[in-house]
Amino acid sequence: MITIGGDGTLRGARDLSALGLKTIGIPATIDNDLSKTDMAIGVDTALNTVIEAIDKIKDTASSHQRAFVVEVMGRNSGYLALMSGIAGGVEIILIPEISYNLSEISIKLKEGYQRGKTHCIIVIAEGVGKTDEVSKYLEDKIGYETRITILGYLQRGGSPSAFDRLLASRLGAAAVEHLLKGETSKMVGLIGNKVEATDLDIVLSQQKTIKQNLYNLALVLAK
Repeated sequence: MITIGGDGTLRGARDLSALGLKTIGIPATIDNDLSKTDMAIGVDTALNTVIEAIDKIKDTASSHQRAFVVEVMGRNSGYLALMSGIAGGVEIILIPEISYNLSEISIKLKEGYQRGKTHCIIVIAEGVGKTDEVSKYLEDKIGYETRITILGYLQRGGSPSAFDRLLASRLGAAAVEHLLKGETSKMVGLIGNKVEATDLDIVLSQQKTIKQNLYNLALVLAK
């Protein structure tokens, strides 16, 4: 059996393997929070969807001199928020893995407006919570109208990107090969540019973390 999904699906695959059913897992979650794979199926497509939305929101924000808070998926992982924020050129990125100070953020945004910025985009992962409170606080402190856009399940749909199609093809073929070899309780993932198989016990026991250097890059680009 080949299972496709996130950590819950992989835990189920491991349980089925323990009962004697040969299983190989394929990572598919837009949170991209599974260890032992650089990318999961669906991440690139969701990322492109979020960036397209940010680009459109930025046009409105500039013409109306408003601040926009864009909430994206990511209950425990800020990967989607971080990467879309960097690629979309937003001013502030809030993710569950890194603490933030609203007072410092409001000062930073005020300074940006004083330098002539005509808009502000804040991307917040849903796992941070309190999107309404963040929006209200920044509106009161900055003095600009603030609007909230929650992308929600829009991020889960759409035509898959070329990268996701190729990734799915490679992982699917590898999963079949490992099953034919009689292997079980493993996940095939993309590490570097190679497809590797890792025991599910290892995959599920490790947690993927946000790379600090990427978050630091976001801070530099937002200045």
